[in-house]
This record gives sequence, C-alpha cells and structure tokens, in this order.
Amino acid sequence: MIARFGAFAQPPATPAPEASRRASAGAGAPRLSGVDETTLTAWSRFGDRLRLTSTAEIAGYDRTLDTAQLGRMRQTAEELFPGAADYDRASNWAGLRPQTPEGTPILGRGRLVNLHYNTGHGHMGWTMACGSARIIADLVAGRSPGIDITGMTLNN
Repeated sequence: MIARFGAFAQPPATPAPEASRRASAGAGAPRLSGVDETTLTAWSRFGDRLRLTSTAEIAGYDRTLDTAQLGRMRQTAEELFPGAADYDRASNWAGLRPQTPEGTPILGRGRLVNLHYNTGHGHMGWTMACGSARIIADLVAGRSPGIDITGMTLNN
C-alpha cells in the first residue's frame, strides 16, 4: 500500500544476475574466503558448506543458470581443493543482486522517516557489509557517518 502512494523512491540500481554452487564441505575445504583471480571464482565457508560464486552479469531479470559458468566454478574448486567438498551433489542457485552503474551503494534515508536504504552494492555486498551497516546505524541514531556519503544517497 505504501508503494502505491509513492513512499518508495526507485534507487538507480540494475539487477545483476549471479550464480553460485554450494556443496557439503569435507576436511580439506578452505576455512578462509578467497578469489581465484584467473577464473574469477570466489569461495567461502557457510558452516558445513562450501559456497562458490563467479562473475555477475548485467542482464536484467534473467535468472537462468549458466552451465558453462557453473562448470568453471566446479573445475576451479576441484583444482584448488581436490576432494574438499562433495562437488557431485552441489546445489546450484541463481539470484539477482542490485548494483548501481558506478558500483557504489545507495545509503541513507528514504522518503519515509523510518526507511533507510542500504542497497546497490552488487558483487561487493559482503565486502562492504560492515561499513555500510555502520553508516546506516549512525544515520538511524542521528549521528554523522564516519565517512562522507556524498554521491551515495538518493538525493544526488
């Protein structure tokens, strides 16, 4: 109902489809996250699962899984961490990440007093999560953020 009355602004973000694979992690699975710079495959641990991701594409709302990309992720993981996960029974997922054209997030108050935006990070969401959350916490508490957020608000 609020959207119908124009309370929400449309952030200048584009959906960026991204695929990931999750597999049960074995004893040799990495404990720290990382990125293979050659294949642009990233990995991270989620409890007893190993998660693999790769590049996101600016392709609208298409969530079709790219089998070639999934294959590259698997091949990279098997080369770097042989036997570290149950790659044969991995689950695949495709989702949409909001991303601004510049790659900077949209942060700050929306049109409603109690609505704050923290979106548009694209593939850097996890990387920027703590800093963005701190900025939003400062704004909600009425404090000035620790960094200048000019260019990262809806009011630009």
